[in-house]
Amino acid sequence: MKNNKIFSLLVYPSYVVGLILGLYLIVVAAWADMESAFYGFSRLAESGLRGFNCPVLMTREETSSISLRVSNTTDNPISPAVRVEISTPILSQEFNETLKLAPGETERFEWPVGSENIDLKRFIFAKALVFSAYPLPSREVTCGIFIVDLPGSGKVILPVLIVLSLLGMGWGLYGINKSSASNEWAEKHVLRPMAFLAVVVVLGFVASFVGGWVPSILLLAVSLLMVVILLGSLLMSERKRR
Repeated sequence: MKNNKIFSLLVYPSYVVGLILGLYLIVVAAWADMESAFYGFSRLAESGLRGFNCPVLMTREETSSISLRVSNTTDNPISPAVRVEISTPILSQEFNETLKLAPGETERFEWPVGSENIDLKRFIFAKALVFSAYPLPSREVTCGIFIVDLPGSGKVILPVLIVLSLLGMGWGLYGINKSSASNEWAEKHVLRPMAFLAVVVVLGFVASFVGGWVPSILLLAVSLLMVVILLGSLLMSERKRR
């Protein structure tokens, strides 16, 4: 009996820690991408551009890179021009390339980013523009990188936080499922909403890490609503016990 009580006390903090880490990652990823969309880069195209990749997190002293893949999806050779802008505290850096792509060919470029590109205290912003090459229209996209004040590398910090978040929520759900197996009310009003909230967080990872800050914000709103519902359910459960 005592061991079961200790087990029950541990699974809830495990879930809460995993949930907080997951929401934190979604917030910083969506925040950086949202800021990049309004940063002040010139808008020269309406069509979206795929293949532009930025790190989600970086530390202040870290050096990393952003990359762009440009593909020729037509049946004819094309020669598009590419412009990439990267933030600095003063004026944006600008890089220009001219490509010659055969039908079906793809070319990849990389540009370094580091502490000299940090602006607004904790962000690095970048924009890629591929000018029109008939029959393809001009396409552009922006991305943002969130700067964390931690030692090490964002390439390590990000997967570690993701794993801790998933393990925390997974272990918490397993323990809560085990402890509420004979409690129909707890399964319906606590376990199921918690499982749904974990799914929403995972969907938030997917949306925010691919640059979809609008759906990320919507998923965050759903998450906060579910947290309120869960707190209400737990308070009702506590009152019933009394």
